[in-house]
Amino acid sequence: MGSVFLATLFIGSLIGGLAHPALLWGLGLASVPILIHLLNRQRHKPMQWAAMRFVLAAYRKTRRRVQLENLLLLLLRTAAIAFLALMIARPFTGADSPLASLTEGRRDLVLIVDGSASMGWRDGVDSVFDRAIKRARDVVHKLQNGRGDRVRLVFAGQYPRLLSWTSPDQALSMLDTLTAPTDEPLDLAAALGDVLHQARTDSGDSQVGGAGKLEVLVLSDLQARAFRPQDTDDAEAKAPASTSTAPKPVAPVDTAKVPADKASEKKGKRAALFEVLDELQSMNVRVVVESLAGGDPIPQNLGIAAVEPLERFHGPGQVAEMGVEVANFGPTEKNSVRVVLEVDGERKPNQSIDVPARGHAQTVFPVVFKTSGEHVVTARLEEGDHLAVDNQRSRVVAVPPAVRVLLVDGAPGSVIEEDETGYLQAVIEPRSDDTSLSTAAPFEPRVIPADELSAPDLDYSQFDVIWLANVESVPAAVVDKLEAAVAAGRALIVSLGDRVDAQAWNARLFHADGTGLLPASIEEHVAVSSRAESYYRVKSFDVTHPALSFFADERFKPLLTEVPVYEFAAVRPIAGARVLATLSDDGSHPLLVERAYDRGKVFLWTSTIDPLWTRLPESPATLVPFVHELLRYAASQPEPPRNVTPGTPLAAETEQFPRNVVLVRPDGARRPLDGEATALPGNRWKLPPVQSKDTEAAGVYRLEMEGGKPISFAISVDPLEGDLERISAADLHALHPAFVASAEMSEDGASEPQRHGELWRPIAIAVLVILILETMWAAWLGVKRSVRA
Repeated sequence: MGSVFLATLFIGSLIGGLAHPALLWGLGLASVPILIHLLNRQRHKPMQWAAMRFVLAAYRKTRRRVQLENLLLLLLRTAAIAFLALMIARPFTGADSPLASLTEGRRDLVLIVDGSASMGWRDGVDSVFDRAIKRARDVVHKLQNGRGDRVRLVFAGQYPRLLSWTSPDQALSMLDTLTAPTDEPLDLAAALGDVLHQARTDSGDSQVGGAGKLEVLVLSDLQARAFRPQDTDDAEAKAPASTSTAPKPVAPVDTAKVPADKASEKKGKRAALFEVLDELQSMNVRVVVESLAGGDPIPQNLGIAAVEPLERFHGPGQVAEMGVEVANFGPTEKNSVRVVLEVDGERKPNQSIDVPARGHAQTVFPVVFKTSGEHVVTARLEEGDHLAVDNQRSRVVAVPPAVRVLLVDGAPGSVIEEDETGYLQAVIEPRSDDTSLSTAAPFEPRVIPADELSAPDLDYSQFDVIWLANVESVPAAVVDKLEAAVAAGRALIVSLGDRVDAQAWNARLFHADGTGLLPASIEEHVAVSSRAESYYRVKSFDVTHPALSFFADERFKPLLTEVPVYEFAAVRPIAGARVLATLSDDGSHPLLVERAYDRGKVFLWTSTIDPLWTRLPESPATLVPFVHELLRYAASQPEPPRNVTPGTPLAAETEQFPRNVVLVRPDGARRPLDGEATALPGNRWKLPPVQSKDTEAAGVYRLEMEGGKPISFAISVDPLEGDLERISAADLHALHPAFVASAEMSEDGASEPQRHGELWRPIAIAVLVILILETMWAAWLGVKRSVRA
């Protein structure tokens, strides 16, 4: 048995290690034949008899030969068990071992196919993506199912899609299903993160240094932005400036805010990629990158970078401006680029634009939306180029209906200068002698005295905004109706004055825990000592707030900050309330406070809206934009975003119960929307979300429902996908040592990565040969000895 272990130690010096070293204890079973031999030996008491001397003489002649025959049979049986245990432990060796020629040589390949939108670029009949798929087939064809080769096929876009993970045949069948790239950017960190997970798994499953034998091949166009991802701040700082002098686009009309962590999703992409590469390098895994894009470092390409409204839409029937931004990612200037704009399928006259090399330019289209509601605006380049996916971009814009405003007059007067709501009505109500604007009026006001608030036929849900101006107090029944209306999504604006009973208002509409409507408790009345000598003014205001952003421009800022305020009511905001403007008094008291109340909003203006306490109404340049912007913002409802990137789940709400909701994809395919709608306050319904797997293609999607208006969404590719600048092989390796360009692999003769070959197959053959020899030897001995007997 000692010789067996000595032989094992000798073999161990030739191999590199064991995949399952714990199973090497099976070598102890090799001692079983020896133990059986020893146990079968019996001691006999010698007994002399006459004929025994002849048997002993014959035995002495054949003893050595029989012992050798039995020893050989014992060794064969012991070796069979020992080699069987060694085979199960899966020994492997490196390329420098004398046993390297006997290794199994199984290949473990991770094949990453770049499926980003930039792979659709064509410089001939085939696209870069077509060439990548053809190359992938060639690589997989060289693998062999018979020797146990494995391939992990990853289709990479903004997230990795694992298509196959076992045999080459499975990978080939999945490659046949890949006919076009996605409309997504490439997240290389996520794709290589999948490789890292596989490397960790291999290392955990064996002590082979299994990660070291992992081959990684990336088939890509070497788009620089994918291999050199920029953090958000860097990207914005280096973005080419537009050469157009057109106004800056305003925020989308739909009021849903971009999630606060949207920028943080892009933050750290560079760090994430390098963290993955560092760990792969520490595990001796190299990432071989092969370019299928040709040799042009900066291909010529034009794309529609943005379609944006240049101003807020105030209502149907009015002229609005849509800006179309064209990006030139190529090295030469492009002149007379024709741009086409379609509004709801109706084509507008095209415009020509000159776009500088590696720069942007903007052209402006005047449009008139005849109806309120959503409209689909599509811009495209009339002449296509080698990358089609960025030659067209759509946007869903929402034209708001007229804002229905209920003005509650707490101090009616005989003339407009003495009427509490007179100025408001004059500002928002269209002139009766101008019929051309009657269909495009942005507001629909209705004025009632304060005592009609309790009228049983007054339906608060028929108004978007309710403005209580200098109302003395509100009955308890009215408070309940106001709370229900605001909770359902309506807005309440309260402006104070000399008739307001602060104690009654605080008792019925204010609660310190925030359950009341008011965003602040109304405290003492504050007034200047002499209007002739002093006044208060706006000390500071939130320039980012939609209701006040008009005054953020330095040209218009004095219109708000220099208006005299002589009197106001000091207030104490609740926790969570937002102070939008403060006054210049000693206490810096709030002038305008906002709070959210369920789905609605509540505003408190601590002065009057008429000239009683302030000269604001006497400055039309201040009053008109302030009231208009405040009412528009107050009436706006938070809607799920309608313009998103590929792979974003879609959410929508409707004002009627949705029946038979169908999703219509850009290619016209239709399928029922799975899930149940959820009831919301204010007779609204939230539709079940459209999952991200159904929104991976760019274009216009629609949700159609029985008896209701369709809801549209526009999904557009990242405009920077059109930047086809390639990273060179030298820059790739300089980027990180784990990267290896395929050209470098062929130059240094290391086109085949070093692998740890396994010896289990030759050992299995050896076990089979030993068992055959043992069987034949035992049979021959039995026949031979029976003949002698």
